Amino acid sequence: MTREEYLNQRNQLMNQAKGFVDNGNTEEFNKIKSQVEALDAKYESEATAQANYAALNNSAVVSPELQNLGGGIGGDQINDNTQDIFDTEEYKTAFMNFACRNKPIPAKFMNVAATSTTADTGAVIPTTMIREIIRGLKERGIIFQQLRHMNIQGGVEIPILDLAPTAKWVTESAASEDQKVESKKSISFSYHMLECKIAQSILVNVVTIDEFQNLFVELATEAIIAAVEQGVFKGTGTGQMKGVCKDERVTKKVSLAPADFASYSGWKKNVFAKIPKKYQKGKFFMAQGTFEGYIDGMVDSTGQPVGRTNYGIDGNTKYSFGGKPVETVEDDVLTPYDTAEDNEVVAVFMDLKNYIFNSNMEMTVVHWIDHDTNKKKTKVMLVCDGKAADTEGIILITKGAAAAAALMTDGPDEGKKSSETEDTKHA
Repeated sequence: MTREEYLNQRNQLMNQAKGFVDNGNTEEFNKIKSQVEALDAKYESEATAQANYAALNNSAVVSPELQNLGGGIGGDQINDNTQDIFDTEEYKTAFMNFACRNKPIPAKFMNVAATSTTADTGAVIPTTMIREIIRGLKERGIIFQQLRHMNIQGGVEIPILDLAPTAKWVTESAASEDQKVESKKSISFSYHMLECKIAQSILVNVVTIDEFQNLFVELATEAIIAAVEQGVFKGTGTGQMKGVCKDERVTKKVSLAPADFASYSGWKKNVFAKIPKKYQKGKFFMAQGTFEGYIDGMVDSTGQPVGRTNYGIDGNTKYSFGGKPVETVEDDVLTPYDTAEDNEVVAVFMDLKNYIFNSNMEMTVVHWIDHDTNKKKTKVMLVCDGKAADTEGIILITKGAAAAAALMTDGPDEGKKSSETEDTKHA
């Protein structure tokens, strides 16, 4: 079953399930639910089998005798140079011993490829584990999966094109003028090192390759997701990604005092009205506490809800605000409004496709000593960089000072009704 077939079948079942839920037919819904769970299990089983087959197909052991045949039977099918040495069981075992017990990587694996920069203190992560980490990032990293991923050489200037063609009427004897594509801006990427530290005590008792791979991939994935999410929003650009909150090219900033932040009128006039038409596909990003405490349940001047939470039957909760999707992030990515300092960014509106994450996703592992605790730890090293390519559609919402609050109303009656509604909501 292909992924497209799987998604089509699943979407059909989910549509049927929604109809039964809306009609209150729980018996039929439970039947559809069982079918969805069975379909998910079948697809996962088939995908796992395909991945295992690919791993087995790439890890065939070739005897020295066959390697030296050169011609002979099957000689044209066996080429040791095409084998990924970092995906063999021998290297996986050596890597596990290096990461868990600090045993040196055998010399034959060191700098085996021209592109490898492995030093005596580091080791390349096995290919299979890298694939699993990348797969985990794409499936579980909500921010990571929405970024525009590229692999561009560091230091190369990339123009940001402003394409604004116009159509003109022409006659038989006159042609329209050529329109030039002007490059107003350009960006370049650097080679920043992202490190994810893993305590040695966590890995020291691992005894099997499967157990090590599952644990290592889990820890590395979670660490990379957390670091990338912080980098997209709060990265300083010095030795790390450039976050949109620190990017001097982002000029659209809106300060909302408490009264405006809790009022749809304040958001409508100061935020929604400033979103350009071509950037309407963006999303709001904010801490969970910000959405739950201020946006969820918010209504407009007529009492219609504009802040919504949809509890999906598949276990996925979706948030929206004024018709725009909302992605909630951890508090260390964007600070909740209640605990934020004055003028601190508490919400961002943007389309993550306009943010570029630049990396070849090659990872290495080195040992690191925490001199504060005298403990040996393991670091996963990833060379990457990131910054916004188009900043025109990014709006930063900051916390305004309470003393500067000015109630924004369209009229005495509407302002009074809106205030009464909000007071009731937050009572």
